[in-house]
Amino acid sequence: MHSPYKLATLFAVFGMLIGIAAFMFNYYLIPVTLPGYEILLAPAMLALSFFSEETYFTPKMIILLSGQFVGYFIVAFTFLAIKK
Repeated sequence: MHSPYKLATLFAVFGMLIGIAAFMFNYYLIPVTLPGYEILLAPAMLALSFFSEETYFTPKMIILLSGQFVGYFIVAFTFLAIKK
């Protein structure tokens, strides 16, 4: 049996990969809003909402990825805790 922390961490890393893929697709390929973009990146958007648009790209990307990780980790860990 895997630890809930391990499974939640794997889910959070998967959430970060989703965030990176959605951001790169939106930034480099097609400058339109993807369907579900706001839902998939909701934790990152919440984390970024506290900072201004004048924030440099690198700190903004770190905040985006951190928000994605924390948000997906909390959702997965809560789900696994309730499931037990």
